[in-house]
Amino acid sequence: MTSGSSGSLWNRFEHDPRDPAYSGMRASDRDRAVVHDVLAEAYAECRLDRDELDERTAVVDAAKTYADLVPPVRDLTVDAATPSVTLVPRADLERKAQAYYREKLGEAFMGLVVPNLICWVIWFLTGHDYFAWPLFVLIPTAANFARVAASRSSIVESRIEKLERRQAKALEPPKPPKSSKNSKDPESTSSGDPILSEQENPEQA
Repeated sequence: MTSGSSGSLWNRFEHDPRDPAYSGMRASDRDRAVVHDVLAEAYAECRLDRDELDERTAVVDAAKTYADLVPPVRDLTVDAATPSVTLVPRADLERKAQAYYREKLGEAFMGLVVPNLICWVIWFLTGHDYFAWPLFVLIPTAANFARVAASRSSIVESRIEKLERRQAKALEPPKPPKSSKNSKDPESTSSGDPILSEQENPEQA
């Protein structure tokens, strides 16, 4: 077995120890045995000496959580330092979207009540004449509250789509670094040096 390079190592755990969702979860003896197997294989391949094996074995024996199982094999695997992303179930996304909608509805409600209460109190205390100017505040704020209240399904679905796009983006592999287009081969530039050209052809002097 190639330790972790093919991804088979992480499938042997009850839960992926790289996953932040399980990093604080208590590890079992079965999970520790997986790491012991990796260390034994690395020792057999002379990638660890005896002292390193003993030291890492002690760390594994003392490991309490899944996060504690990653460091002993970090430099023995290709993808140990790459945390996997846990997909949030659709039901959880819907709950988050519903909470987001309630937050927006609450903001619209406060935007309706607070300014109108202030305006109507001022209007009443200043003589409450026949020109009810607070209506200019009431109409747009009430319209905004009605719009949010009537757009529940669209707001929730839009929020779910946004959360799904975030998940999809988090699952994308990292992009390779861009190579510099301005870099030149030093050997190719040396041929254009007039001093070197003269030294290579001394008979032409």
